[in-house]
Amino acid sequence: MTLEPFASRYPPAARSIADVRAGRVYSMHTDRWLFPTTARYCPHCLAGDGSDIQNAHGGPWQILWRLPVVFACPLHKVFLEHLCPHCHKPINFSSRTQLVPRPAATGVRPAHCRSSLTQDVPTTRPGDPCGAPLAHDPRHHQPGPALLELQRKILGLLGPGRPKRQAQQYFTELILLAGLVTICWPRIQPVGTTRPLAAAVDRHLAIHDGVGSRPYRSTAAPSMRSPAPPSSKSPIAS
Repeated sequence: MTLEPFASRYPPAARSIADVRAGRVYSMHTDRWLFPTTARYCPHCLAGDGSDIQNAHGGPWQILWRLPVVFACPLHKVFLEHLCPHCHKPINFSSRTQLVPRPAATGVRPAHCRSSLTQDVPTTRPGDPCGAPLAHDPRHHQPGPALLELQRKILGLLGPGRPKRQAQQYFTELILLAGLVTICWPRIQPVGTTRPLAAAVDRHLAIHDGVGSRPYRSTAAPSMRSPAPPSSKSPIAS
């Protein structure tokens, strides 16, 4: 299981692995803190490192890109992308749990778009893949210094260099804090909230209020809005 290395540090991964081992396979599709709605990528990383093999096939897809708490690439100082720069569709709308979008698609390189050109909703028979290269220069999607520092901190907690208990506590508190903001918004807006931050929270909640039309949504009917991870370009996580 590709997320198993993070189970000791990232509680949603540990919970998902326990559910799968207990036979609750589809629980991973309903946990917003486990997988984003679609696959994401750093266009510079997929451009490759200049070696012969990466010039031919592109750079590797990274497991960390599958976690919602990973929203930027500190190395290239850009937000992760989820749309193809050519067809402008999500690159993996049909199955968000796969590391590489549509791995069975033929005639397309790993670092090229595999989104269907003929269908806008997931089906059992997706059309031909777009095939356009995902590597590009997203100059308009650059996080500020504070968000880059936050991303470095999160990546450090997910790596082996920090105590596991510290990482578990951090992500548990992050999930609880996001849940409190979601439940209490906008009543807590006046408490230390700037206008740009309030606008970012409003946009984030508007996106997740419409999540019911997305695939693999939970069929439960909670009495309050479920805690959801901050969107990639929202400063709420800081």
